[in-house]
Amino acid sequence: MTSRPTDTTPSDTSGEATRSVTLIAGTAILALLVGTLLGWLVFADSTPGDDSVEAGFARDMTEHHAQAVEMSLQVIHTTDDQDIRTLATDIASTQGNQMGQMEGWIRTWDLPMAASGERMAWMADVEGYDDHSMAEHHATGAMMPGMATPAQMEELRSLEGEAADILYLQLMTTHHIAGIDMAQAALDAGVEDEVQRLSAAMVNGQEAEIALMTDMLHARDAQTLEESGEDADH
Repeated sequence: MTSRPTDTTPSDTSGEATRSVTLIAGTAILALLVGTLLGWLVFADSTPGDDSVEAGFARDMTEHHAQAVEMSLQVIHTTDDQDIRTLATDIASTQGNQMGQMEGWIRTWDLPMAASGERMAWMADVEGYDDHSMAEHHATGAMMPGMATPAQMEELRSLEGEAADILYLQLMTTHHIAGIDMAQAALDAGVEDEVQRLSAAMVNGQEAEIALMTDMLHARDAQTLEESGEDADH
């Protein structure tokens, strides 16, 4: 006797998306509290300054992550593909959690969330930093390398089904490539303690997700923007 596949009705899909968003929001709030507590414990004897690598990394990566969460929440609501929904939920949950931790650190350091200087200025003095490589992923109009432009975000919001899935995978792959470069720069700069641990987790986790997203694109007869030779502006 064979079992019948479970139908996924629009109501089921909407309910699952709502549960995913609720879980992600709860995780981010918990991470903010934990990040603040760990900040008190770990950085009590040496608080990073306003122009430190630690502060620059935490601020810029928080902003970078915010767009990844936004893109993921968008596709969770539009996709009919369970694999895409699972990936997007994992990315939104992980990066929302990491955002909470970094915001908690900044609060503990008694620093403003917004930097007074340019974004990513802290990377300029990191040995081995490749400004040209980052520039390749800096689309005109995007706030930082790897981030989607307003036009790309609007395109993602306008699409549904597989077209939206493919664009999401492409934009998120580029997003991850630049995110890894930023996290690796923090490691190369010699950050310590929780900042080092979180940076290393970002590099490892996002490298694995890039491999997965590349395979998912190929399975859909599509390529990453990097494979297709398209520039950052898509």
